[in-house]
Amino acid sequence: MKTEETKQIEFSSENAGAAENKKTNKTKEKLKRLYGRISYAIKPFIIFVAVLFVTYFGNQLVYWLMGSNGGGNYPEIPLDSKIPLISWFVYPYYLTFPLGIITFFYLAYANKKSFYALFYTLVISFAISGVIYLFWQTKFTKPDFTPVTFTDRLVVGTWGSTSPINCFPSQHSYMAIAMIIACLTAGKDMKWWYKIFTIAVGIMILLATFFIKQHFFLDWVASLVIMLLAYFAVLIYFHKKKKKHGEQSMPWAQASEKIKGIKEK
Repeated sequence: MKTEETKQIEFSSENAGAAENKKTNKTKEKLKRLYGRISYAIKPFIIFVAVLFVTYFGNQLVYWLMGSNGGGNYPEIPLDSKIPLISWFVYPYYLTFPLGIITFFYLAYANKKSFYALFYTLVISFAISGVIYLFWQTKFTKPDFTPVTFTDRLVVGTWGSTSPINCFPSQHSYMAIAMIIACLTAGKDMKWWYKIFTIAVGIMILLATFFIKQHFFLDWVASLVIMLLAYFAVLIYFHKKKKKHGEQSMPWAQASEKIKGIKEK
């Protein structure tokens, strides 16, 4: 026969197991809800990555097939020679795409309309940069620099791992501007501390493009102008669609809602 002490131990074990299962089920439910809110962004993300690769590497393939290096335009202004090399800016520079991806999906979670507006803006901006790279290729000559610290060597390694072309406009600047726009338009479902952190890092990335001598100042200006023009063009387009078809103004959002409705039936 089981003693009273044994029964109490078994009862405690059962309670602990039930509590653990309940905690696991809650975690699974949260992950399921999270996936449900961001899953629609997977296809746009794949399209964006494809556009990024085509616009950045596609022209290099064309130049290689033609046996050309793409020419050598240098959009340098006197200000560029006065901008110092500040090595530690390499760290926010390397956060560009990891933080950009996180922000991409966080915006999808927080605000679907803002997400689609920014997604179309990114695709248009990167497509424009690809055309510019193909027909008006620029180059950036790295300065003479002897690395001393680990951070210095990381900067020099960055120079060696990237091609000195595809500079005007800067795609890193595109991503930084996109992160800032995302935080400003996400609404209340994006945490305030994340907004502050990401905007701060985005500004540092913009500064890093010329402080670690990856770009001329005009590369950054071109990125800002193209990105903002594309963003406002997308907003105007969505506004006209909204007036014409009602509240749900974005084609992909309409399709997403229709598919969701069919599944629920």
